Amino acid sequence: MSDAQSIRPNGWYYLLGIVVIVAGATLFAYTLVHGLLHLTDNLTQVVVPGEKDLPLQSKVKYTIFLEEQSVVDGRIYSTQSNLNGLTCTVSSKASGKNIDTHRAAMSTTYNVGGRSGRSVLEFVTVEAGIYHLGCGYEEGTKGPQVVLAVGAGLKEGIFRMIEKGIGAMFGGGIAGAAILVTVFLLRERAKKRMTQNPVTPFP
Repeated sequence: MSDAQSIRPNGWYYLLGIVVIVAGATLFAYTLVHGLLHLTDNLTQVVVPGEKDLPLQSKVKYTIFLEEQSVVDGRIYSTQSNLNGLTCTVSSKASGKNIDTHRAAMSTTYNVGGRSGRSVLEFVTVEAGIYHLGCGYEEGTKGPQVVLAVGAGLKEGIFRMIEKGIGAMFGGGIAGAAILVTVFLLRERAKKRMTQNPVTPFP
């Protein structure tokens, strides 16, 4: 048996560290791609002027996005024109009361899967149930058909996606680096021990 063969751990363990690092990077890429592809899954599209009933949860902040590029039922919508005069109301089907809507406090945008949107309005539900969203132009005002998307947690979902991706990348990198360093130190220790205590082969 040669000296190289007797050094433990085997040098092949370096490959394990590299595999762990690559796995972390791969998981990072998968998390981002998968997250982006499904980013808008929980957004309900509404073509306006128009109206739609939405099943919403209790005491949740919902955001209304204006989709400047969108596809609904195979029809392509592209909105670059002035939308002055377009107003929206949200009301509870149970109580009939209107829910206060206001300008989105923070700008949130997305551009994925042929859809691009930006936050324009927000509202907070009172109780779980069906809410009626109606949007139209003020009397005497005309404008184009546009697509709105309603949903909650998009911004938080983006942050979670990024956190998971970075966590996977750094986790894999740290674990892989730890394996490489450990294998290196153990092998160097084994080499030093062999140098200090040489083995004399039988004649």
